[in-house]
Amino acid sequence: MDKLFERAIEEIRRGRRFLVISHVNPEGDAVGSLLGLALALKEAGKDVVPYLEDQVPELLGFLPGSEQVAHSLENEEPFDATFAVDCGQLERLGRGFAGFSGHGVLINIDHHKTNDHFGDINIVVPEASAAGEIVFDLLREAGLKITPEVAVNLYVAIHTDTGSFRYSSSTPEAFRKAGELVRLGADPWKIASRVYENHPLKRFRLLSEALSTLEMTDEGKIAVLTITQDMLKRVNGTKDLVDGFVNYARAVEGVAVGVLLRECGKDDYKISLRAKGDVDVSKIAEKFGGGGHPHAAGFNIKGSLEEVKEKIVGELKEAIEGGVQ
Repeated sequence: MDKLFERAIEEIRRGRRFLVISHVNPEGDAVGSLLGLALALKEAGKDVVPYLEDQVPELLGFLPGSEQVAHSLENEEPFDATFAVDCGQLERLGRGFAGFSGHGVLINIDHHKTNDHFGDINIVVPEASAAGEIVFDLLREAGLKITPEVAVNLYVAIHTDTGSFRYSSSTPEAFRKAGELVRLGADPWKIASRVYENHPLKRFRLLSEALSTLEMTDEGKIAVLTITQDMLKRVNGTKDLVDGFVNYARAVEGVAVGVLLRECGKDDYKISLRAKGDVDVSKIAEKFGGGGHPHAAGFNIKGSLEEVKEKIVGELKEAIEGGVQ
């Protein structure tokens, strides 16, 4: 048995009741890893509750088991253990989990290098392309069955967090595991169609508004997009529609870092950073209490829109000039 997974596997073998959870504002890796692990534990005869504070994004509603996700822990009995997947900081699991005392042994499964090791057991592998890749390894080591439903979820986790295998995280191991998941029942064409070619019209209306806010600074090295609450209201949309918009900022020729500012409330913004080149945006995110990867990171910040832009652009200019690695 791989020593990395030894203690977690012991908890699986002796436990009966498990909670599987991921971060607020979940995306493909969060939901896919959560559902893949939850379904595999259920297949093994365990009592499992998959939980997210936020709703499953509409685009990921096709994932097997998504209808089973709970959004409240208020009436839940204590668990033997909780698996937190794809989450770097404890507070990002949400307020509902923070107020719940019956989580049992907390097992932290993640691939962010900025993870703060909040678990009783920490399985943090920064070299992994996605949390789904680590869950795959855990299931193999524990001898748990990867059904076609589990395979679909874990494939989506890896596929989305590697940007359809375009990002630098697309290692040989990521391709190997994705290939194995295809053999076990994941259909690449069907999954790609659902994830990338099934967006609601209002997402494109919102994207049009977002692109109209594009600002270029630092001689074209920084591109900034903004999403306001008013924009979301105009399209009758929710925050999950915004997922991936920051990549349009990064995609502009000559840009080193793309930035998306999403208004969460009055003087409250969620910031997403995407880099290409030498800037490690995870270090910038850490300065503001966030985290992530060298090429993809995020955080929340208070202040007016102009104040927030000024702070972020200032930090990015300094990082670009200094060539933060």
